[in-house]
Amino acid sequence: MQRFIAIMTLALAPLLATAAPQGNELYNLTYSEESGQEYSFSQHRGEVLLVNFWATWCPPCIREMPALDSLNERFENTPFQVIAISAGEAPEEIAEFRRRIGGNLKLQILLDQSGDSFPRFDLLGLPMSFLYNHEGELVETIAGEKAWDTPEWHKRIETLVEAASD
Repeated sequence: MQRFIAIMTLALAPLLATAAPQGNELYNLTYSEESGQEYSFSQHRGEVLLVNFWATWCPPCIREMPALDSLNERFENTPFQVIAISAGEAPEEIAEFRRRIGGNLKLQILLDQSGDSFPRFDLLGLPMSFLYNHEGELVETIAGEKAWDTPEWHKRIETLVEAASD
């Protein structure tokens, strides 16, 4: 069984490999806020980032949004930020999504109306997330829905935040 898992891991590794932006390339990214204002990643230099790509039509994306929101709130006064980027949707669709869920979501949602993020981040599907350390280095690529607001993720984020504070 272990051999099968090892073979499958090696076979699937190229599918999970990513050419996601890092360092200056990451900090040079800009997206639009729901209001239409430009939002630059450069304001997050020195912070740990969890960049999540999602869509309002994606059930796993919708299910993980409250946990991402809680995770972001938990680390509110630290150098950590969750950035949720809606892939290929318009501001009206995000506004309708917020109305549907009752408006309780405090998470910063950015828009990639053109869908440029799919090739830029090698997105294989949604949801897909990228965890960056405080130097803009990609720490982990996470495909699929996750239970973000858990002790395991808290510890992983805390470790990265502590390194950012040193």
